[in-house]
Amino acid sequence: MQLTDMTSQSILNMGVEYNDTSSTFRVFAPNQKRVTLAIYNNYDDVRRKQYVMEREDINFFTYTIDENLEGKFYTYLVGDNEVTDPYSVACSVNSHKSAIIDLEKTNPEGFKEHFIPENKWEEAILYEVHVADFTAYKNSGVKHNGKFLGFGEEGSYYNNVKTGLDHLSELGVTHIHLLPIYDFVTVDERKDITKYRSNYNWGYDPELYNCVEGSYSTDPYDPHKRIFELKYLIQKIHERGMSVVLDVVYNHTFKTKDSNFNVLAPGYYHRNNNGNFSNGSGCGNEFASDTTMGSKFILDSLLYWVNEYKVDGFRFDLMALIDIDTIETAIKELRQINPNIIIYGEPWMADSSLLATEKQINIGAQRGKDFAIFNPFFRDAIRGDNDGVIKGYIQGDFRYKHDIEKGVVGSVSMDGTYSNFDNPIESINYFNAHDNLIFQDKLVMSNVPVQNQEQMTILAFSLIMMSQGLPFFHAGNEFLRDKKLDHNSYSSSIDVNGIDWSLKEKHIDTFNVIKDLIQFRKESKLFNLTTYDEVIDNMTLIKGLKNCLIGYLIRRDNNTYLIIHNASNKAEMVKTKKFNLTNATLIWANGFKNEQVKEIEVEAFTSNVYQIKGDIYEL
Repeated sequence: MQLTDMTSQSILNMGVEYNDTSSTFRVFAPNQKRVTLAIYNNYDDVRRKQYVMEREDINFFTYTIDENLEGKFYTYLVGDNEVTDPYSVACSVNSHKSAIIDLEKTNPEGFKEHFIPENKWEEAILYEVHVADFTAYKNSGVKHNGKFLGFGEEGSYYNNVKTGLDHLSELGVTHIHLLPIYDFVTVDERKDITKYRSNYNWGYDPELYNCVEGSYSTDPYDPHKRIFELKYLIQKIHERGMSVVLDVVYNHTFKTKDSNFNVLAPGYYHRNNNGNFSNGSGCGNEFASDTTMGSKFILDSLLYWVNEYKVDGFRFDLMALIDIDTIETAIKELRQINPNIIIYGEPWMADSSLLATEKQINIGAQRGKDFAIFNPFFRDAIRGDNDGVIKGYIQGDFRYKHDIEKGVVGSVSMDGTYSNFDNPIESINYFNAHDNLIFQDKLVMSNVPVQNQEQMTILAFSLIMMSQGLPFFHAGNEFLRDKKLDHNSYSSSIDVNGIDWSLKEKHIDTFNVIKDLIQFRKESKLFNLTTYDEVIDNMTLIKGLKNCLIGYLIRRDNNTYLIIHNASNKAEMVKTKKFNLTNATLIWANGFKNEQVKEIEVEAFTSNVYQIKGDIYEL
């Protein structure tokens, strides 16, 4: 599928519009008396040429230089301040200057024409991963550890198990969710992660939203190289049939008073009350998405990433701080370009906000809006609390049974009572993400015996993969990756965050079950119901089972499928009088099966799926 270039609010309206004979600069700086454009030949030059920009109207300044500026750098001077361009599409090392480049020079061979997988967003299986984490360890088997190129390398192994990109293809997920890859502040791009192992951050400290982070590039000094290498990675992921989701942080800027936004337009791009910055993000400020130019910036940025980089979706950090009008407009415009674009985010904020409550995207605001939110209710029911010792259903607290039952039907209402979810595809079903204890550490924290941890991991995967809604998990969950009990590793060293590929070899049997489980979900199509009506018409929860058992029926293609999850530490029998097992086949029991059955027995920490032809009794 080729993308149609439809940018109703093109990024070229702002920033620098380059061609080989001239460059035009435009900046939003309301109430500024003077803005000066500074041009540098090199990123580390002190000497510069200065051009007093022309006022285009009361809000904008512009200037055109009639020469080829490709490869040069620029900033804006406002009073005593010198700042980068918020609309930069390229930058110097550590983002001290904006760069002027010919984007055509950043395209890998065949990139503009390459085929984009048509993965339906309603059928997404989401894999969240940090670029440096993925290949920073030497046992990843790649040449360019911790880089875009390392992520995109093919044929990498640890001993006899596949790593890196080949691992993702083997696993079978549909969407690769990359933690922030735009330019962020707190990592020194000059210091390679393999040598400076504490030079690390997740990237939720944004600086230039439309530039690529240089620490993931093999040459952060070359503004072209980082763009080329990210495009190379995206193309490689697409060639494997997978889609790319970017993690975006439009809810706040890392800098506040001295940010480029605030220097150019004081008090405009951040929500504030009499000069006091609103702090719904918990990071000192929040971006004013509900202003005209704030909303435009976000829309321009999203459109730019889709058109220039061919990405397939976005995950919004602290989505509650982005006004619902901007998100709805974004969905409409992005899906005109690619109908398979996926949009999802966190339906919460860190603190109170000046954004009007009715504009906030809190839990429930997504209802009927064609985007999804993370479902904390299902998460907590599965695992218990985020960072403590409180257990969830799979660790034996069966008081969560009702919440698990609600989760497996897509969190829609089965009894006519109010639900925060109108349709199952509004729910991101997960048991962990980059925040808080990774799942393996949570099992340890909640005192799960070592001998049960692999089976309990498979059970957690079975719950999200065999539920209506969109399954999401964090890199390495599939082979019991840990983070040394660090519940907030956003700036911890790569020794804590990096993926140790020896764990895949150690837990290869668990990996293989999860791989087959993903394949089963994709092939069976049992868990891709998209609407409330489809759930009501095709699913039935089974009442009267022991509290350790979750059971439900799904009707499809004149067959009925019985799913039973057993969270007990012993095998459980299910009374067969409810079912006619004359034509029943066990098709899944923590692995593919094809066995005729006369009774239903589910092993400890196991999920079974039966195909039943004929009548279902006593429901």
